[in-house]
Amino acid sequence: MPKFREAIKCITGASAGIVCTEPLIARRYLVKERLGRGSFGMVSLVLDKKARKGEELKVLKEISVGDLKPNETVQANLEAQLLSKLDHPAIVKFYTSFLERDSFCIITEYCEGQDLQCKIEEYKGAGNSFSESQILEWFIQLLLGAQYMHERRVLHRDLKSSNIFLKNNLVKIGDFGVSRLLMGSCDLATTFTGTPYYMSPEVLNHQGYDSKSDIWSLACILYEMCCLDHAFTGHNFMSVILKIVDEETPLLPSRWSSKLNTIMQSMLEKDPSQRPSAAEILKVPYIDEQLQVCGSREFYKETCPRFRPAWN
Repeated sequence: MPKFREAIKCITGASAGIVCTEPLIARRYLVKERLGRGSFGMVSLVLDKKARKGEELKVLKEISVGDLKPNETVQANLEAQLLSKLDHPAIVKFYTSFLERDSFCIITEYCEGQDLQCKIEEYKGAGNSFSESQILEWFIQLLLGAQYMHERRVLHRDLKSSNIFLKNNLVKIGDFGVSRLLMGSCDLATTFTGTPYYMSPEVLNHQGYDSKSDIWSLACILYEMCCLDHAFTGHNFMSVILKIVDEETPLLPSRWSSKLNTIMQSMLEKDPSQRPSAAEILKVPYIDEQLQVCGSREFYKETCPRFRPAWN
């Protein structure tokens, strides 16, 4: 099998109009374009030579494993295999993973609409805002995805707008916390990257992470979709942490539905035991009514009839 880094050498910039024709990675993936470099490695658009028609384009992520011990890399691979079993339209499909030299490589579904953070920045820059109906549709899709993974005892651990991807104007939860696993058993503080806009009070207080921490992050994403800004802001890392832990949670401006604001406030309860689960939020009359209006119910029933969210 060609070495991953050797395969990468033949990538050229998309602006030059040149793409790599060989060699294949893992005997099936052809690198077409370098999409960017994240905090843990490079992201590339690849062509899957063995995929079914219409599913050829995928995303390859190369994550540096550094000096991890063999048992830690094995555990990372096992975790990735578990993620590959998640099958829901609101979750980016995780196809496979493999180790290549000093990189842990994962193959995921390609979402042509980029991520939600890019969309938010685009609207903010143009002086536009999302309609409440659009926000509700995306929010409900995120809740359905969260309900699905939480029922299977899977936590995301890093929900934020840059980890929500758009495909045909549908949102998909992606970039699960594999990178955190690859960092080994580090102290929580060492896992922070940037400002902790979406982190819950219990995580910042070193009290552990559970499904209610994901719910807090979803509330922060909801606020960001409505206001095109973070729910908790500050001049530096510590000022944001203090606002999250000690200060009152923000309210949505009056132009947004009071019922939507009430739901967001319940998700931002400082005590995680007081926050509703995704399944409970989906049963709130206002959200159940919106399922009829925005079409999410029809989409999920028609495209994935085997999924039966708790709306009946």
